[in-house]
Amino acid sequence: MNETSALIIVRLTGLGEFGETVAEYEGRTINIFGGIPGETVEARVIRNTPGAADAIVTKAIVASVHRREPVCPRFGECSGCQWQHVEYSHQLELKRGLVKRALESEGLDGSLVREVVPSPSEFGYRNHARLSIRRRLNSFGFINRVTHQFVAVDRCPIMAEGVNSLLAALNGRCGETTQFSIRYGINTDEYLIQPQFKNPEVTVITGQVHYHEIMAGRKFRISSPSFFQVNTPQAERLAEIIRQRLTLNGDETIIDAYAGVGTFSVMLAPYANKVIAIEESGAAIKDARINVREIPNVELIEARTETVLPHLGRLADATIIDPSRVGCHPAALKTLNFYPSKKLVYVSCNPETMARDLRVLAHGPYEIQDVTPVDLFPQTYHVESVALLRFDPEKENAFIEKQRIVLASTSPRRSEILASMGLKFEIVASNFDETPAEGLSPEEQAASHARAKAVAVAAGRSSGTVISADTVVVLGEEMLGKPASSAEAVEMLKQLRDKTHRVVTAVAVTDAATKETFADFRSTQVTIRNLTDLEIEDYVKSGSPLDKAGAYGIQDKLFQPVARIKGCYLNVVGLPVCLMLDLLLKIGVHPKISTNWRPPGDCADCHKWQCG
Repeated sequence: MNETSALIIVRLTGLGEFGETVAEYEGRTINIFGGIPGETVEARVIRNTPGAADAIVTKAIVASVHRREPVCPRFGECSGCQWQHVEYSHQLELKRGLVKRALESEGLDGSLVREVVPSPSEFGYRNHARLSIRRRLNSFGFINRVTHQFVAVDRCPIMAEGVNSLLAALNGRCGETTQFSIRYGINTDEYLIQPQFKNPEVTVITGQVHYHEIMAGRKFRISSPSFFQVNTPQAERLAEIIRQRLTLNGDETIIDAYAGVGTFSVMLAPYANKVIAIEESGAAIKDARINVREIPNVELIEARTETVLPHLGRLADATIIDPSRVGCHPAALKTLNFYPSKKLVYVSCNPETMARDLRVLAHGPYEIQDVTPVDLFPQTYHVESVALLRFDPEKENAFIEKQRIVLASTSPRRSEILASMGLKFEIVASNFDETPAEGLSPEEQAASHARAKAVAVAAGRSSGTVISADTVVVLGEEMLGKPASSAEAVEMLKQLRDKTHRVVTAVAVTDAATKETFADFRSTQVTIRNLTDLEIEDYVKSGSPLDKAGAYGIQDKLFQPVARIKGCYLNVVGLPVCLMLDLLLKIGVHPKISTNWRPPGDCADCHKWQCG
């Protein structure tokens, strides 16, 4: 199966990242478009990559009872819809399964996921189209996600009829640009087409800066850069579900974070005492000001959610967060945990990032009540979800106790890293025997040692969070341990000079109260310059190297042993802050980092945590 166009027969075992089915074939993972889990199919390979391949179903040998004929003649050639071949009722089952899988992958209870709320319409629901133009073909269409091939279309079955009518008016007349978008008001018949076309043959008005839509009797202005749900009737139901889950009595103050054009704020305002809407997009906040101008109990704040929330404290009775696909900023999650509202609704179009953030909130003072998937995107694998969380006072004390940090290491460099971040912590020696175990990879050994050290220190404590780390230096296939003498340090540096090696550091964090432990590793490539024997001997005589796993200190400004580095700088020093903070967040710990802290090196993951 080294060439594309090869035909293979496989049994489909599950769903992949983009709604495709997956199978194993000759030891490789195959991502297969057009299948249904449980089927046996013939598939044609359309792309090969080193560890996997992409294919498309050519024939269902053992077909699912849920298989049907796709409506669109371009299905498969176009990758915009993934599930037109699947009966709609089964699409809903698959989407519920995706949400359950995401929760369970984060250690959360998948049984909390309710049945999916179906869309009123399977087709003709989408109010937004973005198309690419091929000038030499004088046509527009979509780009296949896998093959990157252009697929010409003149109408799309999931688009609203108003969008398809506009496409017909533009067909063959818009070769003056490379892309265009249409946004359409289902309930107003208004539309927005960007960019503006100058071709006199284009008979529809283009270049509008905004259009209007009506939802639940309320009129909304939406500008070209502003986000608005693509399924208008189902967006109304989404807002109604949020209102029902909050069980509002009219006295509440609500925070609507990531508020966009104010959709939820406007629709919930009649049922609350006050709504505080937070949005950082300048275009969206301009729309929101228009949309709420006759609603006196809605206050708009133009700023980042993570910046505003700390100033609001515990003001809200209920909070709604509806972040983008990447999920919440860690600082926002921190504030939500330290200043919890009685009820919290998390709205998301990405089950994976939602589950990640729910885990953080559930490690704080909240209990997850349930998750309601809502299908805004029929014929695709995408699904919106509404998670309801409630504040639990008993969990709050445990959460606060968990914030105390214990470093299970007497390494001066690790203490220096935490101190430079402005963190308060206690140091406790683990007294763990770090003898390498047979048969483990460097990553496995480092993770095993880090985990064991954290668990050992946590065993003697009833609260707080223990951090430990272990570093392994790898040259080729050989693991180099910490030098036990000056002679070993000299020998190690001679081995490393003028070569590239890997530094693997594993970090483990343990909740001393529950003994829950998370561990992971980072790997950094380090190239040592061509050190002279004299340089090595003088450095070793200084006494510095014996505290360094690789017999050198990357941060030593006088010796400067490193020629170049690829990866996290602090990983080489012995404590990758990026990994440590990710793991602490995973366990529900939010360290108070100094606003003056700047991580050394070029690690983007470390720099994302700096506060300034």
